Amino acid sequence: MKKIYKLYIVLFSIEIILAFICAPHSCEWGNMVYFYFGIFSAGVSFLFPFFQKSWSAGKRIGYGFLFLFIAVIVWFACFMLFGCSIICRLF
Repeated sequence: MKKIYKLYIVLFSIEIILAFICAPHSCEWGNMVYFYFGIFSAGVSFLFPFFQKSWSAGKRIGYGFLFLFIAVIVWFACFMLFGCSIICRLF
């Protein structure tokens, strides 16, 4: 169990660093990169518990959805905190 937490810490740290890098460039390429990394992060967060062979299937699915929810919260919070632009040009 402790190994999986280290993987999540690394994954979420990369997501925070990527949000910091992508925010100033959100109108050029930042939003696209951060969006696709967020999708990747959410998918990986859901799949990490399935590699825990000692857990039951219900526990794996439950933790998968829990970590998926946390990944989406971190993704959205970093998007808002680092000031990514949603609307860059109206015309």
